[in-house]
Amino acid sequence: MPARIIRTPEHIDRLADEMRTTDLPIIVSWSPGEARSLPQNALLHMWFGEIAKHHGDRDANQVKGECHHKYALDIRLRDPQFAWVWKHSGAGLTYEQQCALLASETLGVSSKMSKPELREYMDAMRRDYATEGVRLTDPDAAKYEREFE
Repeated sequence: MPARIIRTPEHIDRLADEMRTTDLPIIVSWSPGEARSLPQNALLHMWFGEIAKHHGDRDANQVKGECHHKYALDIRLRDPQFAWVWKHSGAGLTYEQQCALLASETLGVSSKMSKPELREYMDAMRRDYATEGVRLTDPDAAKYEREFE
């Protein structure tokens, strides 16, 4: 199904033109905000690897499941549809099974987050792991490093 991010009135006009040439019936839905960005997604997955390397006793996918459980689950449970699915699929599992399910992306944990939600998730991760002495790549510092390569 096509998806569009509408930022300007011109984007609305283009979408309307496209919809006029589409066979009916169609289903239209929208949500406020923006989807997460590819750089944001890449940084999150880089962090999973950095955390795994720091601890040395789990891989990046296991860290992903743990982080999704600890930081992302509460954010996603704000969505009534996700909350219903979680209640009927993951809530009754063991912690380890829940982490594996969350890491699998079957439920679309981080992939369904908006930019602000993913920022909230990543900010919580950064704060907690900093207290453990885990050094996570700083996106602002990385930006400056790329300028000098």
